[in-house]
Amino acid sequence: MKITAFGVNKEEKYYFEKLAQTKNFELVQTPEWVTADNIELAAGSDAISTMQTGAYDEPLFKKMADLQIPLLALRNVGTDNIDFAAARKYNIQISNVPSYSPATIAEFVVMTMLRLLRKTKEMDRAIEAGQLVSAQKMTGRTLRDETVGVIGTGHIGFTTAELLHNMGAKIIAFDAFPKKDAPDWLQYVDSLEDLLKQVSLVTLHVPGLKENDHLLNADRLALLPQDAIVVNTGRGNLIDTDALIAELQTKHLAGAGIDTFEYEADIEREIQSGEQPQESHYLALQEMDNVIITPHIAYHSMKAVENMVGISVDNIFSYVEQGTTINPVK
Repeated sequence: MKITAFGVNKEEKYYFEKLAQTKNFELVQTPEWVTADNIELAAGSDAISTMQTGAYDEPLFKKMADLQIPLLALRNVGTDNIDFAAARKYNIQISNVPSYSPATIAEFVVMTMLRLLRKTKEMDRAIEAGQLVSAQKMTGRTLRDETVGVIGTGHIGFTTAELLHNMGAKIIAFDAFPKKDAPDWLQYVDSLEDLLKQVSLVTLHVPGLKENDHLLNADRLALLPQDAIVVNTGRGNLIDTDALIAELQTKHLAGAGIDTFEYEADIEREIQSGEQPQESHYLALQEMDNVIITPHIAYHSMKAVENMVGISVDNIFSYVEQGTTINPVK
């Protein structure tokens, strides 16, 4: 069996090479994102394993069909960058990794919330500017005094809610499909609007599907109480970035934590071209003391990387040996 892995970082490289030895398959690896221009690297492969924010488009799927590569095995959850119509047209199967380490993301969410509540970015900047006295006067908030709105209570959302609950926060949740066996501390509301009116912190854990585009738009962000904080480790398109910037500039919102960003693909292209990011929304947010931007890394722990690589490879083996993947996406 031959597997070609695209978009491989140094941590993933270790686990791919380890699996190639233990499961005895031929491995080709590259840090490049997969496109129609470089898919030839995978010639002769039974499948490709990949993770990227760049598009999986029709030219790519056509080339995969020409090369008789039947499976694109994602190492991540999100599928909003896939042209499924084109995949079906060329009979390319898709699999993903629906859950790799919910605790990794949950802990990152809590860390980001604590940093925003305690104003650590503003404090760091003041100290770096020699304004120690000013930094000493910065007053924070306590997580256990907050009401957190959790939007989406799947594996990651529920794990995040549970961790926040264990730290003393009150939890309110909204999900189109509430957990039937939800614990008493997890209080569901009937609408997103109801949730937003009641919470001081919001965390997003829903997929970046078209129907969720700008889930938090100007009207919904305006429903949040004064000094609320928004954290997004879900998908970049869930928040209307222009509306978010406006709410931060008017001081209605006290802060935001952005790990997934609406214009992330634009920034990635700039970086891959050897340029510093110049995307205007990114620059506006980065300038703000009360905004923490991280590079889509909430998922990235050693355990998560091990699971992402391992489950992706398991999907490939299942497809080759049984004709179907463990985690098909259609």
